Amino acid sequence: MNTYAVAGFVISIASLFTPFFGLSSTIALALSAIGFVQARVEKSRKGLALSGLIISIVSVVLACAENILLLLHYLGKLPI
Repeated sequence: MNTYAVAGFVISIASLFTPFFGLSSTIALALSAIGFVQARVEKSRKGLALSGLIISIVSVVLACAENILLLLHYLGKLPI
């Protein structure tokens, strides 16, 4: 079993629900990428690592959008 892929998948799911400003999603992205490369080298299944990659990329994009909106809010540039 690919430990990095499992860890990346679990952390990527958790990063969707935790507001750590992208830290957990970045860690999940790195672990999933390592797991994907490891699965490719070992010629084993890549599904869990690929799922972790996709979810963590979405989570990174959401965290970046959240940080930009927070920055605009604190600078007073947000029209809301």
